[in-house]
Amino acid sequence: MENGLNAQRLPRAGRNDVGDVFVPGVNGAYVIEAKAPRRDGRIDLSGWIREAEIEAENYRIAKRLAVAPTPLVIIKASNKGVGEAYVVQKLSDVLANL
Repeated sequence: MENGLNAQRLPRAGRNDVGDVFVPGVNGAYVIEAKAPRRDGRIDLSGWIREAEIEAENYRIAKRLAVAPTPLVIIKASNKGVGEAYVVQKLSDVLANL
């Protein structure tokens, strides 16, 4: 990856999807769910976070990990490059990784 992250694109896993990208980090690992707003601009933060949580747990099960990676949602900003995307996670997950 251009920022030096060791990110892995994850294959689609159907009903037991494991997220879009896995990133090991200094303060733990992350499963990223990548999203783009609908054409009408609607963003479903709670739904997307819940999806990322389920997929992080699916990743844990698939890889036989003791702890699930932290779920992140990355939302593409309209008419902007990837570096201008938004990162969303629950406050409890942020505090757990401090």
